Amino acid sequence: MHILFGSSASCLSGGVSKLFLVDNETLKKVAALFGEDAVRVVETLQGVDEITDNEIADKTQIRLNIVRKTLYRLYDHSIVALRRSRDKETGWFIFNWRLQPDQLEGFILNQKRRVLEKLETRLEYEKSHKFYTCQTPGCKRFPFEEAFELLFKCPVCNKPMMHINNDWIIEILTKKIEQIKVL
Repeated sequence: MHILFGSSASCLSGGVSKLFLVDNETLKKVAALFGEDAVRVVETLQGVDEITDNEIADKTQIRLNIVRKTLYRLYDHSIVALRRSRDKETGWFIFNWRLQPDQLEGFILNQKRRVLEKLETRLEYEKSHKFYTCQTPGCKRFPFEEAFELLFKCPVCNKPMMHINNDWIIEILTKKIEQIKVL
């Protein structure tokens, strides 16, 4: 399934987004973020216009409560939509579910923004601190302030701590941020 659509959502660069291609592989990768059950639920949803949670459970052999949890998690991110109707005989609600591939671009951009924010926060932290460690495997590094309070002695192994260069971490974070911004 290939769905091509346009969107007026803003890109991270501030411009208007380009046409966005949703294929089976992209959809499965996004579903995989929600777990193996989500992949199977999304695969079932791909083949139909609308389907009930009971039908999904029957087709996937996943317990109904797990199917419902998965659908609601996907719904929270607008990857699926639901239509609620009432069964005339029982009076119970029937939920019909469908994929919303046009919402996938927004989900991906939102995830991209969240990752970028975390990476940029970490980059700023790395740039604004000097770190010290005893260089013993399993012991952690400490920013200058904490190392000073510990009198530059490792609290785990009691060895003296030395300054370590974190330029390589800053370089990796900077490259990763640049890569994500280009996507």
